[in-house]
Amino acid sequence: MEQSPLHAQYGSMVYPVTPLSASGTNAAREVPLPPGEGGPSTGYSQFEGEHLNEDDADGDSDEEHERQLKGGSRSGSVESREKQQVDGKVPVRKKPRITLARGGACVVCRNRKLKCTGERPCKTCQKANIECRYEEIPRKKPRAVMLEERVVELEALLAMRGIDHHDSEHRSLSQTLSPSEQFSPHDHISAHKPSLSMPIIGNQPVHVRTPQPMVNSSTETDVIPGSQLEQALIQVVLPHMPYLLMPVHPQRFLTLLTLPAHDLQRPHPAFLYILFTEAVIILEKNIPPPNQPRLPHSLFPHNFDPPPLPLTDTTWLLPHVRGASLAFLERARRELDRGIRNVDRPYDLARAAIGIARHLYGQGRFIEGWNIPVSRLVISCGLHRMTGIFVPPDGSAGPTELMPKPYAHPHVYLHSHSHPYVPPHGPRPLPVLRMRPVIIPPPRDEIDVAERCMTFWSAKQQDWQAGTGWGWSISMDDNECTTEFPWGRGIAEIRPSNTLDEPFTIHDLHDPASPIHGLPFPDTPYVLAVKSMGLLHRASHLFDLPISNLPMTHHETRVSPSHIPPLAAVVEVETSLRLFRARIPPALADPPRPTAGQEPYDGPSDPWWIQTHMNLYTAEMMMWKEMAHHQRQAYETAVSCARAIVGLAQRLRPESWIHLDMIVALDISLACRFLYKEADRLSSAGQVQAASMAIEEADVLRGCLAGEYAKWLPMAQLHSLIVQRVREGWPEKEGEYERV
Repeated sequence: MEQSPLHAQYGSMVYPVTPLSASGTNAAREVPLPPGEGGPSTGYSQFEGEHLNEDDADGDSDEEHERQLKGGSRSGSVESREKQQVDGKVPVRKKPRITLARGGACVVCRNRKLKCTGERPCKTCQKANIECRYEEIPRKKPRAVMLEERVVELEALLAMRGIDHHDSEHRSLSQTLSPSEQFSPHDHISAHKPSLSMPIIGNQPVHVRTPQPMVNSSTETDVIPGSQLEQALIQVVLPHMPYLLMPVHPQRFLTLLTLPAHDLQRPHPAFLYILFTEAVIILEKNIPPPNQPRLPHSLFPHNFDPPPLPLTDTTWLLPHVRGASLAFLERARRELDRGIRNVDRPYDLARAAIGIARHLYGQGRFIEGWNIPVSRLVISCGLHRMTGIFVPPDGSAGPTELMPKPYAHPHVYLHSHSHPYVPPHGPRPLPVLRMRPVIIPPPRDEIDVAERCMTFWSAKQQDWQAGTGWGWSISMDDNECTTEFPWGRGIAEIRPSNTLDEPFTIHDLHDPASPIHGLPFPDTPYVLAVKSMGLLHRASHLFDLPISNLPMTHHETRVSPSHIPPLAAVVEVETSLRLFRARIPPALADPPRPTAGQEPYDGPSDPWWIQTHMNLYTAEMMMWKEMAHHQRQAYETAVSCARAIVGLAQRLRPESWIHLDMIVALDISLACRFLYKEADRLSSAGQVQAASMAIEEADVLRGCLAGEYAKWLPMAQLHSLIVQRVREGWPEKEGEYERV
């Protein structure tokens, strides 16, 4: 099969190396691994020399220094020499010991616990004919400093709850309990929930209610509904919500927050507390709000820019909430569990579950995030099979308002599929066996439709991310999901009239005959990013197709190994990727190729644009790698795709990494691992120079993961450790095993 000319942009197999700018390899830090516990050799078995402990590898131990501090005036070595002179024996002159400062040994000698000479290159590396690198060991914080930081964190928590830590022991917390806060007289532990007030900010007090901690229970922090603290936290997180997989209609969301706490139209506490969690992290890391470039007006006449939000001074907020993200997260998880048990506002629970799982994934807590009940809530709410139809509660089709009308009585929501069906040639209607149930009412208006559509695609993106990251089966099968693709730039908004057309689903993305490939209007970068993630997962799934468990016989009676995908499956993915690339406007391509009279687009400033092209390069890399099992020359194209990821990463600016989705970290990690393994292949084939260039390009990607990206996304740092293990020849992650 011929490769598409489109892939000529990846370049040839020659490895030109361009140094990374601000986020280069200098930002990467390698973590030395233990050399003998359950892992393969790191490739240094040819070393010879005296094995030392870690202190000896970096310099002399501190025993003599400690002896002098205790009052000893002479070292043991001096006493030994004097004793030899008294005995009449001539001491043998020993070679002077090389003493290095702690941490002064090269990486190789430090990892293998060999004596290092401290030269550049050292004698050990020079003898083994390998690269000698010196890296500074990150110093651990002294225990006193760690305790001081913990004290500051606890004082901040006390300040957030309105308790002065100097007189907290003398303050009486006994207050009258409300009826809902009564406890059993048999309880021997106080369960009071005093209502406290923050110091007055301006003219308005900020209220925080803190229950007293129970035994074996974490402290629970209540943000009073409608308080200035709640409003300020929401104002902080609202611009970031599309990138946190929790998109809302901003104006409606703010309107619903004005409702009293007992109103069931108000957002559920589980959803609010995960938003508070992200708001605290945004404040602590000083994450700037996103600033997307304007779309070319010639391509997108409809203005997709979000409306301006009311400005609120939040400079006073950080001292009051510093260190509270963990408490808010645990509160969100408890509220989610309580809401599921009570079936309380399940749509909000689905949004909260998506946000909690995304937060755990971003922190590198993969298994924990996988087991959050996201897909079950989405399916039970029917979000995966939306039709785009809304049912006004009062039966009228008036204008959409920011404050929605309350849901009507359940009998109002009877639909046509619940009535008896009359067959075309039958005299009598046939009875309906059962209804098609969901646990939330249908949308009330167009804003409801938009929010639910965006919520589903947030869950589906998360499903694809986890499936691609592990190669596991996804929770919501693509063929089972019929909700139409989203629109806009990431927030929930009423669908513009010029895009109303036949709704297209995931099935159309992989169907070469679907009209989706010939639509007259282009997709926004956000929509391109969503679709590219679906293509990425489909390419990744080639590595673990269910049909690959069966041996396959080719027309020449050759039997392939069971893990090789059939050629037809690979060709289907290649066709989908080619048709998708053909629909990307030249102004949004990489590199951009704007036509005459078309405004240029600053792609590296748009996280959705970066995600789209990272996903496409990675999907093509994996697809051509599987194609190489059937066509040998396709392997070179796979390597070129990995090099295209390197080129794109080098063109990104430091601020480009701030709001990137975690799928980009996986894209870079997969390309980096592939280049390291390609370097091993080239080295074993005797192509030393090409292998060295491949390693340098892989180091560029590893530097991206450990540099600016890790500053904003902790999971990027974890991926840098994974690729470092691959480079050293170790298994990718501890606690994960190859399926047999």
